[in-house]
Amino acid sequence: MHQLSYLSIKNFRACKDVALPLEGYTPLVGQNNAGKSTILEAIQWVLKPKALKDTDFCDIDKPVEVTACISGISEELLGRIPEQKHRKAIEPYCVNGVLWVRVVATGTAKTSTKSEVYDHEKYKGEGVPEDWRGYPTGLPQAVNALLPEPLYIEAMDDIGEDLGRAKAGTTIKGLLDEIMEPVLKAHDELNTALQTIRHILASDGENRSGHLVEFDQEATKALEHFFPGLTLDLDLQVVDVKEFFKAGDLHVTDRLTGDRRKFDQVGTGAQRAIQMSLIRYLAQTRLAGVENPTRRLLLIDEPEIYLHPQGIRRIRQALLKLSQSGFQVVFSTHSPLMLNRDNAADTVIVRKEKELGVITHKPLRHAVHAALVDASHQSRTLFELGNLADIYFSERVILCEGKTDRRLLPLAYEKLYGQPMELDHTTVLSLGSCSDIPKALPVLKAMGIKACAVVDLDFAFVEARKAGILPKEDEFTQAAIKLLKELQPDHGFALAGSGFPQKSQEWKAADVWALLASEAKGVPIVRAVHEQLHAHGIWVWTQGCIEDVTGEAAKGEDAIVAQEEQLRSMNAKEINEQMPAFGSCFEWIRSI
Repeated sequence: MHQLSYLSIKNFRACKDVALPLEGYTPLVGQNNAGKSTILEAIQWVLKPKALKDTDFCDIDKPVEVTACISGISEELLGRIPEQKHRKAIEPYCVNGVLWVRVVATGTAKTSTKSEVYDHEKYKGEGVPEDWRGYPTGLPQAVNALLPEPLYIEAMDDIGEDLGRAKAGTTIKGLLDEIMEPVLKAHDELNTALQTIRHILASDGENRSGHLVEFDQEATKALEHFFPGLTLDLDLQVVDVKEFFKAGDLHVTDRLTGDRRKFDQVGTGAQRAIQMSLIRYLAQTRLAGVENPTRRLLLIDEPEIYLHPQGIRRIRQALLKLSQSGFQVVFSTHSPLMLNRDNAADTVIVRKEKELGVITHKPLRHAVHAALVDASHQSRTLFELGNLADIYFSERVILCEGKTDRRLLPLAYEKLYGQPMELDHTTVLSLGSCSDIPKALPVLKAMGIKACAVVDLDFAFVEARKAGILPKEDEFTQAAIKLLKELQPDHGFALAGSGFPQKSQEWKAADVWALLASEAKGVPIVRAVHEQLHAHGIWVWTQGCIEDVTGEAAKGEDAIVAQEEQLRSMNAKEINEQMPAFGSCFEWIRSI
């Protein structure tokens, strides 16, 4: 299915130079005032240009440029454009199913805005084209046939006011237009009946009413006594069927009280819920017509506003259905509930920096392919990270192996710094396996997210070397193997053929590493690998694991609960004195 697949924005408000990929279903996430709405308006503008204001220019001395790539244009699709002359106009520019267009505004006058198409003969097939020309005759109509004017639903502080503005065919009325399209087609005979009435009532009607003709003649005679040379006629306008819908009002009835009101007279939450319910209804009824080349863009600012969490999940599914049946959906959101494993991979993070203005980060799907070579690793990492919506709403991500770190780290952080970790835009994510950490870190880096990992000591000697983060054989590895051999006779733990600990009936491998870390000879070895991994964004518990930091001998749910209760009972001073590793770890994390 064809779609707007790439967008470049230059000098438009805070978007000095922004580029992002777009999919059939693209969430935009970011802080307030990050530029998400500006991106939605840029999409609307490139498909329906209009004169800009001074405030739309980041630098008034430079032009605003919005460039878009429409991909997936097949011969079959071009063949469904209604007018042959429009098909001929667009065909030369659809090379390999791709069409590039842009809109440039050099000033605020209407004549200062022009639409352009790329010069396909000079384009080398990579990146944004450099050579452009004005639209040839017929191309605007062809582009509009493929991607008509977007339907833009704003966040809306005053939805009632929006309903009033919607008489022109936007938002609520725009949705109703879409929903009522099959109704109009089903009752096309009404237009025939209205045409008959029009011929009777209109002043130029073929079957003009005799009573109206008589009125025109007699009124004109009467006027001649005062203003000779003038004539009068009564012209009664008859609207078409579609105008009935545009003139209609949406009413809401409270089943409990029987109270019936206009849409804009109910509460804001109810208004937004009704608006989103229309989208859900549209998703249930909309089918992409086989003979229709149109794919309409649905742009929504914060669809989750005022909705209950269950309602948010429902609107997410409705938008997903629409993206599969004739719509391309791009929306801004502040809610993790609007993301799930199916769509998170295409989510675009939007941020604002002082010097650069608005910036966007590479979506997960693109980052995985850029960071990982192995296809199986790509698939697994995409699957694992795609379900972790928190990464899109945080500025710093801490990866860990299991649930103990995930539950204790935020609790210790809040005790030490007096506020929850999330208020510092930081989140802790458990991947479930330490072997996933070396794959996840470069992906998050490719996405532009600050990320680090907190790991147990065995990671430094096993997984870090398997993944190539550290050398497989170095002086510290040999020193650790030598020390383990020295300790084994006195303690009776088991060693694998590699010389590293393995689980036995009496000893867990983690306990053996903790023993090594507690030995005088082991301290410099552990400290050395700890420093080695710092350069790779990884913190190693030099005591062995987090339980060795808190002093908890057992593992499991009961042990986690006991450690949580212990931390809750302590103040910051006590934690720093009894568990200083927490403070050292957090200071390192905050410095990243």
